[in-house]
Amino acid sequence: MRHIILPLIVLFGGCTINKVALVSYVVAPSDTITEFIQGLPAELTFGIVVYELDEGQLLYEYNGHKLFTPASTLKLITAATALAKLGTNYRFKTYFFRHGDDIYVKGTGDPLLLSKDIELAAREIKWCGIDSLRNIFVDESYFDTIRKGKGWMWDEGPHPFNPNISALNVNYDLIEVIMKPSTVGNPPRVRLEPPTNFVVICNDAVTIDSGETTIEVDRVYEQTVNKLIIKGELPQTHDELRVYRTVEEPALYVGHLLKENLERIGVKVYGSVLYGVTPAEVETLWVHYSPCLSKIVLELNKWSSNFIAEHLLKAIGAELKGVPGTADKGLTVVEEFLEEVGINSYPHKIVDGSGLSRYNLVSPYELVQLLIYVYRQFSYMYEFVASLPIGGIDGTLRDRFESTPYVVRAKTGTMTGVSGLAGYTMTENGHLLAFAMMTQGYTIPVKEVRMYQDSLLQIIRRIY
Repeated sequence: MRHIILPLIVLFGGCTINKVALVSYVVAPSDTITEFIQGLPAELTFGIVVYELDEGQLLYEYNGHKLFTPASTLKLITAATALAKLGTNYRFKTYFFRHGDDIYVKGTGDPLLLSKDIELAAREIKWCGIDSLRNIFVDESYFDTIRKGKGWMWDEGPHPFNPNISALNVNYDLIEVIMKPSTVGNPPRVRLEPPTNFVVICNDAVTIDSGETTIEVDRVYEQTVNKLIIKGELPQTHDELRVYRTVEEPALYVGHLLKENLERIGVKVYGSVLYGVTPAEVETLWVHYSPCLSKIVLELNKWSSNFIAEHLLKAIGAELKGVPGTADKGLTVVEEFLEEVGINSYPHKIVDGSGLSRYNLVSPYELVQLLIYVYRQFSYMYEFVASLPIGGIDGTLRDRFESTPYVVRAKTGTMTGVSGLAGYTMTENGHLLAFAMMTQGYTIPVKEVRMYQDSLLQIIRRIY
């Protein structure tokens, strides 16, 4: 097993760890850990499993098989399934076809497609000798058209963590709203990035001399139009203000950006941007390839992207169960993967890829078993571990474990009343541990819950 350990030595700063013995037995629980858990606020429902990968020992378990709402720790399962079933070098493709006087843009779910890629596509189309065209058809038929996951909150609003899912999407389904104060009594200056007429600005805000910023930006979808409604007050002394909002009809958003980019470089578009399915006989003008899956999974886990997670789930479904990709097909693949891991028979419920749904239920034991399994998969273990936030350094752990950077690589999970942390850590004695902590049912500030988690993990690092 030495060939499996070497990449993790690099990931944890070159610490030496012992050869793995694939033996599993339980040692006596630490009184120190038990006392700590018993001293937690009574309202906290807490579960933890700690496993030593060096010797193959289950070191500690408390409520290990209890089902918790996983929140974004569920992304560990989505990421591992994608790497195992699609491969680390898998790439999404976005096609730009010509059929007569029309252009067809067909997506396959690329979650990292950006507006700069659409700008490049426009130049490629012009370089093919096209100076005018009729309609631009957008084809999102590689996925179904269900935009949200099961159990997602209907009233969450158009915020970045609550994206629309489509086989053809751009900029994480977001538009950036940039506001600057103007003269007192007048509306702030507002611009969009990328600039587009697909989103209409309704600026009812006002610039004030001084005071607090009360700007609110809502996005509504009325009569097939995305409208940004800006209200509130922006002090004249305030710096540039930037907010992000999701966009309805993401495939049409792509088509409109392409149309506007084509027209800016002199290609006349006489018709409209419409939905359509690509005909059988077309000419391929250009194909955009996404970064490889290892890069996509890194973006997924470092910053806990719900958008990427849900696109991966449907892509897994499309690739292994047939087009169109659906969440249900993707979840079938996930369950098949968990059967390979050896935990499919344990109670759990998974309904989306991101953990945004409160219908999800997973135990700390299942997460740790997943971490153990991935640790032994040389073909994608390094990419999986590298994708995890590093304590005190980056991602969602950049402000945690700052006194001991680099010794924790783990995925966070946070919702109202829910906080989880699962991943790998190196003890002070050089042993590599897999762990999962899950907490729910609390009303105290989440900052306090994270403090308890971090303190307990530091105790574990010292005593093992």
